[in-house]
Amino acid sequence: MSGEDRYCCLMFDEMSIRENLHFNQKFDCIEGFEDCGSQGRTCSIANHALLFMIRGLRRKWKQPVAYYFTHGSTKAEIIVQYLKEVLDACQNAGLKVVATVCDMGANNVKALKLLGASKRKPFFRFHNQEIATMYDPPHLLKCTRNLFLKHDVQLKSEHVGTQLPVIAKWDHILKLYEIDKTRPFRLLYRLTDTHLNPTVQSSMNVHL
Repeated sequence: MSGEDRYCCLMFDEMSIRENLHFNQKFDCIEGFEDCGSQGRTCSIANHALLFMIRGLRRKWKQPVAYYFTHGSTKAEIIVQYLKEVLDACQNAGLKVVATVCDMGANNVKALKLLGASKRKPFFRFHNQEIATMYDPPHLLKCTRNLFLKHDVQLKSEHVGTQLPVIAKWDHILKLYEIDKTRPFRLLYRLTDTHLNPTVQSSMNVHL
C-alpha cells in the first residue's frame, strides 16, 4: 500500500460467548479455555471474546488483527497491555494507526484513562505518536437516547433566541409520533413503537 493508504484506526470490542470446549486434532489441544495470547492460557473456561480490528481511513479496507478469550470481562489494565501489543505489531508492519474506537464500557473508559487520555486531551502517546481516542458514535446516540428517556434537557435561552426557559422532553417526541400516525402520508415512517417505548432489553440494541 502507498503511504497514505496505511493510515488506519484501531477498533476493539468485547462480547459474551457461550462456554464450550472443543478438541483441536490439528494442534492436539483443547480449545475453549481462557487464552490471553502472549500471557498464556488458564484453566478457566472462556465466556467473553475481545477482538481488535484495523480499518483504513483513506482507502476502504479492514482486517481483524488479534482476539483474546477471557473468563469474565477483560480488566482495564489487561486491555492496556493488549492495546500496546497490537499497536506495536501494527507499527512494526508499517501501518499508521492514528485513532482508536470503542464503546463506552467501564473497562474501556478506564483503560483509555490509564493510557493518558482525558476529556480535555482525548488522545495518548505511543512510541512518540499521538493516537486519538474516540467512542463509537452509534453507542453515543444510544446512550443519549436512553438518558433523554429519563431526564429532561434544559436549553440555554440564548441558543434558541428567547428569554424564556426552554425544556426539551421525551413527551414532545411521543406527541409528534402520535400526530404523525394520523397523517395519510407519514413523515416519520421509519419510527415504530419500539423506538419510542423501548423495553429494558431493546434499549440496549444499537440499531434502534
